[in-house]
Amino acid sequence: MLPNNIDVSFHTHVGKVRANNEDSIYINRESKILMIADGMGGHNGGEIASKLAVEIVSKYLTSQIENNILKKIEIDRYLLRALNLANSKIRIEGSKKPSLYNMGTTLVLCVISETNNLHIANIGDSRLYIIDIQKEKISKMTIDHTLAENQYRDGKISKVYADKHPLRHILVQALGINEQINPYLTKCKWQQGEYLLLCSDGLTDMINENEILDIFKNSYKKKCNEICTTLVEIANNNGGRDNITVIVSLRNA
Repeated sequence: MLPNNIDVSFHTHVGKVRANNEDSIYINRESKILMIADGMGGHNGGEIASKLAVEIVSKYLTSQIENNILKKIEIDRYLLRALNLANSKIRIEGSKKPSLYNMGTTLVLCVISETNNLHIANIGDSRLYIIDIQKEKISKMTIDHTLAENQYRDGKISKVYADKHPLRHILVQALGINEQINPYLTKCKWQQGEYLLLCSDGLTDMINENEILDIFKNSYKKKCNEICTTLVEIANNNGGRDNITVIVSLRNA
């Protein structure tokens, strides 16, 4: 169970353009899992894909966590297994109806260990940040699986241009799109006083990283639910061109 020194909250909004919200969110205080999926696909395919992803990944991970897998070195293997299960299920469901063809979803998640290590996985362009107000630092802990990000990592374009690139929304990986996936996996220590921010691209398309950091700095001593509300409100004020979903968590001690 998340200890009392960890505050966590979330907020999701359809935005100002979309007809429905295709983002899905999952918080499990017992198993210490935080997760966001951002669906895509015609009709209601994106919504179905994102819900399937969080359902399958959470079910698999919670069953393994009950067997204390976080005490084992192979945590990455379990995260990868969970994402592969979701990928297969989404592809199977997408093949059953023409209206669901090629549906898919991004996903970002973290599992918090007993020693406050973060085990992080993502596929697509939903992100996880660690934010340290005291050091005035925001660190992106995930990788965007987009054409623009690939060009940036290959040294063909700058980081600034990658954030504005016309190909920044073209995903090269997502759950349900291809038979094989290669999600990004990493782990780090979660230090006292640091915030976690998990978000769909509906937030980061409307607010850049420096602006996100400023929002956290200006929200000093506010509760996580207030920060969530502020982030979503500002993203909507800046255009709200997509669904916006955020999870904010603070380790107080």
